[in-house]
Amino acid sequence: MSLAGRHILVTRPVAQAAALMQLLEAEAAVPVAFPLIDIQPDEAALARLATEAASADWLVFVSPTAIDLAWPRLASAKLVLLPRLATVGHASGQRLAERSGQTVLYPEGGDDSAALAALPALQAMAGQRVLIVRGHGGRPELGQTLAARGACVRFAEVYRRADAAPDWARFDALAARGALDAAVITSGPMAQALYRLGGSARMPTLQCLTYCVPHPRIAQALHGLGATQVVTTRADDKALVAGLKEWFLRHP
Repeated sequence: MSLAGRHILVTRPVAQAAALMQLLEAEAAVPVAFPLIDIQPDEAALARLATEAASADWLVFVSPTAIDLAWPRLASAKLVLLPRLATVGHASGQRLAERSGQTVLYPEGGDDSAALAALPALQAMAGQRVLIVRGHGGRPELGQTLAARGACVRFAEVYRRADAAPDWARFDALAARGALDAAVITSGPMAQALYRLGGSARMPTLQCLTYCVPHPRIAQALHGLGATQVVTTRADDKALVAGLKEWFLRHP
């Protein structure tokens, strides 16, 4: 098994890391919980969410965190006329469909807001009321695109991101014995946080790591930070593990 015994940093928030860590363990890898970002729910925004959703034609969720935090509030509100649901990426689409029991619009061939915005159902948006559920400071492109097509776009920013406190002592110990094999990075903010929190002394180690990411944009961010080995896959856990397996088969 190409991942047997390999230490893989899993940098997601703790609440989102379990499934990926289980898949890595099934391949005999040694997943290392290394959360870089702490998710802080915005309780005021969550309290307003059901009321805002009730007047929307579309609810668009842009991250797994948005789904996990927002959907329980919406489900408990038992909206009579539920808006149409959409999300970015195949994995998030399946996640939302499982939680909601509803049909969810998501792109099959891409994992970003551009792929979602390219779908036929979101082309003629004049007069459509769209509520985009996201974190504070989210990317503006999707909202701008839909507004340019005539939609009335509002945002429900239901969480904030803060720096977590990863276990740098374990990181340093693994690096010292040459046992730090790869890291899974699933967002641009995580890439930035890794290098910022790691500091200049760890920069050479970070730049020599093998990274597995679910989008070219994240790969570009890591290359900009000096990383040289980046594996890009699709945005689901099985694809991330498969990408790492293939890499280490070719680079034993």
